[in-house]
Amino acid sequence: MGITKRKKVSCHVITYNHINYISKCIDGILMQKTNFDFEIVIGDDVSTDGTREIVKEYAFRFPDLIRLNLRDKRGTGIPGKENFMSTLEMCDGEYITLCDGDDYWTDPLKLQKQVDFLEQNKEYSICFHNVKYIDISGGETKHKNFNSGSIEKTFTIEDLSTGNFIDAPSVVFRNNDKILPSWFKYSPIGDYPLHMINASFGLIKYFPEEMAVYRVGSGVWSTKSNIEQTVNAMFCMTLLMSHFKSNITVFENLKKQYDNFKVILSKPFEDKKKLELNIKDHTFLEKNISLNYLLKILKIKILKKLKIKN
Repeated sequence: MGITKRKKVSCHVITYNHINYISKCIDGILMQKTNFDFEIVIGDDVSTDGTREIVKEYAFRFPDLIRLNLRDKRGTGIPGKENFMSTLEMCDGEYITLCDGDDYWTDPLKLQKQVDFLEQNKEYSICFHNVKYIDISGGETKHKNFNSGSIEKTFTIEDLSTGNFIDAPSVVFRNNDKILPSWFKYSPIGDYPLHMINASFGLIKYFPEEMAVYRVGSGVWSTKSNIEQTVNAMFCMTLLMSHFKSNITVFENLKKQYDNFKVILSKPFEDKKKLELNIKDHTFLEKNISLNYLLKILKIKILKKLKIKN
């Protein structure tokens, strides 16, 4: 029995009810032109809209390229987290990419460009690139996470600790034996902590080329309220601060993020207090400038004038 050769790249794809998007996602990976072997590892989180049938059909057509993680039931904790982690555990390539089922790649040389760079620059652990943002209907959106124009840049973990600027479909990172801390499964956010952990192994490279599309508003995160998103982000920062407490700069940057989220979270309550005060003042003002009150004042003035005349 022959030994299976390790793939150069494992393309991590997670999907849940992405029937309108999943084919474009898979096709964007299949079109990659490389001089190395890669695989697509797809985790379906018990889709009910026909997505599972589509990924099974692709796996049947491309058995040497596609492996499936067909979950029997959705995770009991954070939505999609168990799917994310169990699919990641199946990725044993030298490098790993991320692309959720509603996003897709647009450049057939994306993988080759990024892997070539990491192969030639061992001090780098991650590379990513610019992406195009669209809404759920496919139209362009003004949403922007990161924009460095046409300049290639190098970042460090200290830079990344000021905020996540790496969009999932743009990243390629070294498979550092997938050493994830025990707290990772409790984090309500998956990609940012993963990027931070990977950044602890080396530098980060940014390419200005737009080689993928990120769909805004179709993921699990977008279904959460602003308050839920803020609370989850604060909890994630708490976990990261504990993990990186020995790096003072990183810790302080994460703490600033936490404090900023705290301000955002408290703002509605402060606004409510201000509104209540304004309403109270308005009620007081209304009471004092009511028609009856004004007539009463007018009557007093008239009487005073009459008295003066008399």
